[in-house]
Amino acid sequence: MDQEDRIALFLDYENLALGFRDHLGGTAFDFRPIADALAERGRVVVRRAYADWSYFDEDRRMLTRSHVELIEIPQRMGASRKNAADIKMAVDAVELAFERDYISTFVICTGDSDFTPLVHKLRELNKRVVGVGVEKSTSALLPPACDEFLFYDRLEGVEIPP
Repeated sequence: MDQEDRIALFLDYENLALGFRDHLGGTAFDFRPIADALAERGRVVVRRAYADWSYFDEDRRMLTRSHVELIEIPQRMGASRKNAADIKMAVDAVELAFERDYISTFVICTGDSDFTPLVHKLRELNKRVVGVGVEKSTSALLPPACDEFLFYDRLEGVEIPP
């Protein structure tokens, strides 16, 4: 990928952060390794993270400092927050694929196989798709669907306790 590639980044934040914390010793999630890996691949023009942010106070500050737009997915009585975040993220990604021709690469940060149809649709629309997920919490179905898949725990700068 050359430096002229335009990248849209979508983070299923609860999936990624909780996957990292649950499977890698409860350490704090750090966005910088993802930002650094993407900077090598092109120019990130959209950065969005989806979650019920009332559960992630410290993370909100870290992401805001990294110029990530926080998309609030509040818990509603009887509604699944996980599904609401997944649907909103998928709709936003497809909308952007249609409206912003200059975006050539979509980065989907999740380990959730529910995003496999989104990956297929983006590729059908001639977009390159890079996935990012925590190795132990990423569905086996997601990496082969992507053009490239990065395991967060293997990125340079990720600190994993012994």
